[in-house]
Amino acid sequence: MYRLPNFSRVNAPGLVWSARSAWRRWARKLLHFLAAFTETLKLPVHTLITVFALTCVHWLLRYSVLYLALRGLGTDLQWAWSFLIQMLSLSAGQFSLLPGGAGAAELTSAALLAPIEGKSTAAAAILIWRAVTYYFYLLAGAPVFLLMAGKPLLNKLMKIKQA
Repeated sequence: MYRLPNFSRVNAPGLVWSARSAWRRWARKLLHFLAAFTETLKLPVHTLITVFALTCVHWLLRYSVLYLALRGLGTDLQWAWSFLIQMLSLSAGQFSLLPGGAGAAELTSAALLAPIEGKSTAAAAILIWRAVTYYFYLLAGAPVFLLMAGKPLLNKLMKIKQA
């Protein structure tokens, strides 16, 4: 369906070939994406609308956790401000290159939320927010990870030990 352009072979030293191979690699990834996207668009419209609606509900609920935590703590911060704080905090967490932005997301949200709500309220709200949206998933996923990855790894280590 999609094809890469046919380039004639050029006898060029290193840098040209690496740039060309990088371009081809990205072009190949783009073609794979377009093929998958085309395949997705072949799904029934009802399925696509349902998936889109469920995704929107999921993200609205996920971005409402900090707002609900703050409401539960007795403060009156608008939802849009809590959304903005979460968006900036999670973006900073991604830039930290740590898994889940651990530490950076909390620090950024504390820097943004403490001047508005006070240090103790901000700390409690951030703890609730991250516990629900991040640390709970880690605790719930740990047994599954150990069963799926840990058991084969343990078996492999036992075989190495016996040999």
